[in-house]
Amino acid sequence: MKYPLFWAGLVSCLIVSLVTTVRGEPRTWTATDGREIEAEYISSTDTSVKVRITSSRQEYDIPLDRLSQQDRDWIAEANKPKPIEGEYAKLVTGDWVLENHGDLPYGFYGSTDFSADEKYPLVITLHGKSQNNENGKQLGLGKKFANETNFAARPCFVLSPLCYQPFGATGGGWDDKPGEEVIDLVSTLVENLPIDPDRIYLLGFSMGGFGVCHLMSVEPDLFAAGVAIAGYEYGAAIGELKKEPIWLFQAADDPVVEVDGARAMAEELKRSKVFKYTEFETGGHGISGQVLDDTSVHEWLFEQRNE
Repeated sequence: MKYPLFWAGLVSCLIVSLVTTVRGEPRTWTATDGREIEAEYISSTDTSVKVRITSSRQEYDIPLDRLSQQDRDWIAEANKPKPIEGEYAKLVTGDWVLENHGDLPYGFYGSTDFSADEKYPLVITLHGKSQNNENGKQLGLGKKFANETNFAARPCFVLSPLCYQPFGATGGGWDDKPGEEVIDLVSTLVENLPIDPDRIYLLGFSMGGFGVCHLMSVEPDLFAAGVAIAGYEYGAAIGELKKEPIWLFQAADDPVVEVDGARAMAEELKRSKVFKYTEFETGGHGISGQVLDDTSVHEWLFEQRNE
């Protein structure tokens, strides 16, 4: 393809990584040597801009260092995230925000770099049994997804609810009213924030692991995948999970959640093409850190999506 003579040497075929996709009205672009061209802005990367020539309708990639400072400033402004607005925008601060949804306390994390015209995954973390009822103490699992390294590789919203009636205390844990309120809250968040409805993930430890399996069995169309650590499904409900992407982790020497239940679930789902089971020889009831520090677990989770 030949470039316009007055733009010769300006166009590059290199595209590194797509930052945004915005189509606008034609504008005049000016090269560093003063030459001009009329074209529509299509998209940009860290090093180049893609434009569509008004006269020919052909598309070209122009290195940013060949453009005037005014054009580069315009691109930077065009790339700014569209502000998230509405009642739930208060949750997106770049830090953890503590709120309540009905009776359900929860923590929420979202980046101020998120744009209202993009869609982002949502990770929901379910904590284990605890007598603690202070909102904010349940964020440990969620912080693994919001830390600098994981978040840079896999940006997402993170929801960490607090089960206010833990199993063995005043109620049935995540398979009781708190679980129902989690489902209702997720639906509300999807309606009000730029969340990708096909990439909603669950991760839970101990009581939360049981919760992951339960919620995925009752709302299979809502969740794209789940990671259950030291918690499993049992009985007839296992059959509801045959088509659900779940990665189950268990330690053989766990003195709190015995391994037999996890093995029984793995045996029942051994023909499933989307179920995974990992058993550690040792680790007791404290394997959550080992699981969450494994990058491959994060990568697997974020690869899943509802079809």
